[in-house]
Amino acid sequence: SGSRVAVSGGRLDGAPGGPPGPAVGGGGAPGSPGLSRWKIAAGLVAAALAGAIVGLVAGVALGARGGVEGGTAPGLRVVTTLNIIGDLAARVAGDRAEVRSLLAPGTDPHTYEPVPGDSAAIARADLVLMNGLGLEGWMEKLVTASGTRAPVVELAGPEMDLLPWAEDPSRWDPHLWMDPRNAIRYVEKIRDALAAVDPEGREVYAANAAALIREIEELDRWAEAELSRIPPERRKLVTTHDAYRYFGRRYGLEVLDTVWGVSTEDEPSAQAIARLVEVLREHRVPPFLETTVSPRILEQVAAQAGVAIGGHLYGDSLGPPGSGADSYVGMMRHNVRTIAQALAAAPGR
Repeated sequence: SGSRVAVSGGRLDGAPGGPPGPAVGGGGAPGSPGLSRWKIAAGLVAAALAGAIVGLVAGVALGARGGVEGGTAPGLRVVTTLNIIGDLAARVAGDRAEVRSLLAPGTDPHTYEPVPGDSAAIARADLVLMNGLGLEGWMEKLVTASGTRAPVVELAGPEMDLLPWAEDPSRWDPHLWMDPRNAIRYVEKIRDALAAVDPEGREVYAANAAALIREIEELDRWAEAELSRIPPERRKLVTTHDAYRYFGRRYGLEVLDTVWGVSTEDEPSAQAIARLVEVLREHRVPPFLETTVSPRILEQVAAQAGVAIGGHLYGDSLGPPGSGADSYVGMMRHNVRTIAQALAAAPGR
């Protein structure tokens, strides 16, 4: 099986200076079994990655649900879980790699069920990139079943100042990319992982990453200015699922409540839905739907509370091609515009 590593800012995960790295298979619980046992110190990452390179094999098979393809030139084969990670990886890799994402636009990674093509894609990959922190709970079995020799790199790490789940403080929220500063860390880790398996492309990866980082830094500045238009009493978020706490922390928005918690696997209770109705009645802010989660419950809650829906947000997935949200930067710009427009308006319907 392949080398499983997590780049963690020069320390072993769980070393002083940050919280322990939660297991991938254990829902993010610190110290639980799973992919966390594969993690090694960042100083060993390059050696571990370089030692795990497999021969180039033609044709990476996609899952039957259709993945997302990034760079298309023959060469390094990179497989990602989230299409958000796939977009970043394709930008950094350029023409030196073929990047494929297992999850198609609109797919919920919390509830995704792998198909045989996923195992085949991972088996033929030279590098596998995933988020970690329990988001892709299905990945450990999939990687084991694939028999891949490729390194599997988790991009989320404790050096990113993790937030705990609101409903379970023993677990870490995996949605770090919702803060652009964390997305920059993802880009840096992708750059280093690509360079480790393809040293000849190091300069290309460095240049592409630098250009993308500048673009994300500009996005961050623009988002801060755009969201500053929201009055203090309206700087509150209610969303379909709890994916926006890093976003809220970055831009000074309070997440009041959500239909689902960090994971969307379990149905919300009647008590949780009743509480959400009261939250909306009290604060009179528009709730936001999410493209990967059913809108039914939140639409009913909003109607019962007498508030209008604020719009659709992208959280765990990019939008389809041509949507304007089919890249990380495009997705984030859509979210910022939607939130700023809805919350800057007068309260009520």
